Amino acid sequence: MVLKLTCAVQNYDWGITGASEVSSLGELNTGTASDATKPYAELWMGTHPSGPSVVAATGVGLKETIAADAVAHLGAATLERFGGTDLPFLTKVLSVSKALSIQAHPDKSLAAQLHAERPAVYKDGNHKPEMTLAVTAFDAMCGFVAPLELAASLAAVPELRA
Repeated sequence: MVLKLTCAVQNYDWGITGASEVSSLGELNTGTASDATKPYAELWMGTHPSGPSVVAATGVGLKETIAADAVAHLGAATLERFGGTDLPFLTKVLSVSKALSIQAHPDKSLAAQLHAERPAVYKDGNHKPEMTLAVTAFDAMCGFVAPLELAASLAAVPELRA
């Protein structure tokens, strides 16, 4: 099932000011012109409470749409693996102008605990696995793990083996 979404755009100071991939996608997706004086950092596709997507055909939030029939939208295997009735990931398109900070995110169980204890600080009870797929030139720091350790980790994670 494919749903057309209206997505959220995040204007963080490290984003590209004016024309960028994110500002262009945001304009195409929402029909709203971008502001050439603002930095456009991220286009979010998902259910995160700080920028939830909306199903374009119905005007209903993606989170509520999924919750209404989670098996149809996520599949039984996803529900069994991640639990709940929420999308277990957040897809982002980034336009980066400045160096990004290193972030450390909790695993799924700790994320749920922190969200339950301090929802104002931890706005989402999901873990935050991250992967970068550059579609334009992008410099990244490397060397956080030895190449053999990285190769072993990639081989051990089914979603990354493809």
